[in-house]
Amino acid sequence: MDFIPKDIEEYCLAHSASESDFFQRLSDETYQKEEVPKMLSGPMVGNFLQLLVRVIQPKLVLDIGTFTGYSALKLAEALREDGKVKTFDIEERGLAKAFIAEAPYGNRIDFIIGPALESLSEIHDTVDLVFIDADKPNYLNYYKRSFELLRKGGVIVLDNMLWSGDVLNPSDEDSIALAETNAMIQADDRVINQLLPLRDGLMIAQKI
Repeated sequence: MDFIPKDIEEYCLAHSASESDFFQRLSDETYQKEEVPKMLSGPMVGNFLQLLVRVIQPKLVLDIGTFTGYSALKLAEALREDGKVKTFDIEERGLAKAFIAEAPYGNRIDFIIGPALESLSEIHDTVDLVFIDADKPNYLNYYKRSFELLRKGGVIVLDNMLWSGDVLNPSDEDSIALAETNAMIQADDRVINQLLPLRDGLMIAQKI
């Protein structure tokens, strides 16, 4: 959904950190090879995540929903050398594995394959930052488990929280799940939160 005029979006992109050839190639190959390439988070979200990494200086980041590896790689690129990104996907992703192997900071990424909730149940380390961009019906479950692992002051970022505007009058399973997640986070007095109309909506929640 276009939340701002196209010329304004292009102006914002022109006055933001540009994509490296590496990420542009990953984006191009995603659009060439994937059936639903719009699942790619893209440069606006990627740059925002990198800004968060540089401010928070996390040691452990969770990336729930690998797809072609764009968000995991963006997070890892900005991460401190001793930091780690654990990225989760239900299936093995060839494109993600190839680009992670190619990146000089790919060793900062652990690619964990299987149902994310099962994988998350096996993590007991304290987490500093979480990015959720996976199957929408499980968003609330991902948020709850991430919160359990999150340190005080840590941040959870959830993508697609406007769902092309469908959260205003949710009627299908995905939009209902996202609207319920938005409502739960808004009512959660354990966090400070802000829903931003960035791309398809980013919910930011900091544990207090």
